[in-house]
Amino acid sequence: MSILLVEKDGEALSAAVMNRGRLYAYRSESDGALRESQVFSGVVDRAMGSIHAVFVRLPGKETGFLQLPADKKLPASGQRLTVQIRRPPFQNKKALLTQDIALAGAFMVYLPESGGVRLSSKITDDNDRARLRAAAGALTPPEGGIILRSAALSVSSSALKEEADLLYARWLSIRRQAEVCAAPALLWNGNGFLEKMAQDEAARLEYILTNAPECLPFSPACPVKTCEHPFLLHNVRRRLEKSLRRTVQMKSGAALVIDPCEAMTVIDVNSGMAGGGSSAEETAEKINGEAAWEIARLLRLRGIGGMILVDFIDMKSESAKTQLLRTMQEALREDPVQSTVHDFTALGLMEITRRRVENTAAPLPDIPCPHCGGTGAALSDLEEDAYDA
Repeated sequence: MSILLVEKDGEALSAAVMNRGRLYAYRSESDGALRESQVFSGVVDRAMGSIHAVFVRLPGKETGFLQLPADKKLPASGQRLTVQIRRPPFQNKKALLTQDIALAGAFMVYLPESGGVRLSSKITDDNDRARLRAAAGALTPPEGGIILRSAALSVSSSALKEEADLLYARWLSIRRQAEVCAAPALLWNGNGFLEKMAQDEAARLEYILTNAPECLPFSPACPVKTCEHPFLLHNVRRRLEKSLRRTVQMKSGAALVIDPCEAMTVIDVNSGMAGGGSSAEETAEKINGEAAWEIARLLRLRGIGGMILVDFIDMKSESAKTQLLRTMQEALREDPVQSTVHDFTALGLMEITRRRVENTAAPLPDIPCPHCGGTGAALSDLEEDAYDA
């Protein structure tokens, strides 16, 4: 079970998710920034025929990138398009846009441009899947389709119908605004971060603890408790600071070293002074198992996405490697963002991919040495003269 902490400090609103005494998610309000799920009426800026894509002008001089299907004609410059943020801007990359609009609720996702009924891959029981499919006919709006989330298992058909009607009404409102607004314009601001965090934790959320219950933008399905300083009570600031370091210590004494690169994120499992096994192989298995759960937590907390390579402590046993893959998959199952554990590479590194979303908590900045630039070696006078030339 998890707890959602919501704290208002002056005008700033922040939230955190605590699960099993550990910090799993943290978000704070950031006005004006592009974020996932926002819907815009955009204007085509320029077309890229060679890659069958267009750049779309958004409000605030922002630009997004829209890849189009090969069988779809490229829109002309100046044409208006209704688009949704699929992935916010990342480093020097533009926001990734889509025309396949998806409006997320607590129990389902409404797809106005797609038909049919789909179920979350997290619903694995055949009886549950059959029951939801049987009920889906009465839920689907007059146009479009739906994806039922795993949280749909715990609510009544009337609650599902109520949310389906709400999402359909939201789409009609977006469509009406798109017809009359002056583009580029924001049509829907997406689910607020509080609402999204509550949705992500819906199946596990025990209660909400807050010092500002009036700031909750929804009617929670769980109890709401009040506390003057919820973050202080659970030591959130300290936990967050420790989790955002380049080197994150684990309870066993081992550590994770996290290095984000342009193309991927590399994580090294360092045994340090950790022990606890009767042999080197048993110690490695124990540390690697602990590291898998800690890596899953940090991927979510730090908003790490894209390609991830993990250098676990070497293990000779193939069965131990197979078990580690299973442990990693189990640990990532609680992550609301889609992740895939692939396999070990020929060099023994575990390959993971995680859908890239907006950064939820940026890592602490490292300030490189002004003399060596972080390389550990300074240029000689002769080399400096050569660079100056």
